Amino acid sequence: MHWIDPDHLPETRGVVRSLVLNPHGLLDGLLLDHDTEIHVPPHLSGKLLPRIRSGDQVAVRGLRHRGMPLIVALAVTPARGRTVVDEGPGHEKPPRPAADKRERWGYSGVVERLLHGPKGDIHGALLDDGVILRFPPHAAKDTKLKAGQAVEVEGAWFESRHGTVVDVDHLAPAGHPLRAVR
Repeated sequence: MHWIDPDHLPETRGVVRSLVLNPHGLLDGLLLDHDTEIHVPPHLSGKLLPRIRSGDQVAVRGLRHRGMPLIVALAVTPARGRTVVDEGPGHEKPPRPAADKRERWGYSGVVERLLHGPKGDIHGALLDDGVILRFPPHAAKDTKLKAGQAVEVEGAWFESRHGTVVDVDHLAPAGHPLRAVR
């Protein structure tokens, strides 16, 4: 979003509780200690992943979503390093997806919170053990997914030092038959 000047947007500060990764292992967001979800475009992953860890203080300038604690980041200032500004996907060297070695797994857990895309659609969940589930927006609606719910999934498993992600292709509330989500 190169045409918006992030210096004129409100600043939100907080401590990173969790990094949110996409199915390719690229940074897709941050969860802050005061329950604010920050959406970060994956093309900034190469600049931000080396500089941000859980427990770090960050400052974010961006656009707040109406009706939920979600901010679409236009500039992120990590504890280590300079501010990273989103100049748009064509301005960054495209990051190489980290998820080149993935295995198919079944997994179950309890949803701690739902994860959102930049327009507020649900496209994933953080489980209470820290595992991130990623799925298309319609899957959450089809299963009526919500925080506190036990779920079972199948999909491609990716694990890195930044977190663990399951790219879900089958999903169901615990005790129900798995349904394809693609």
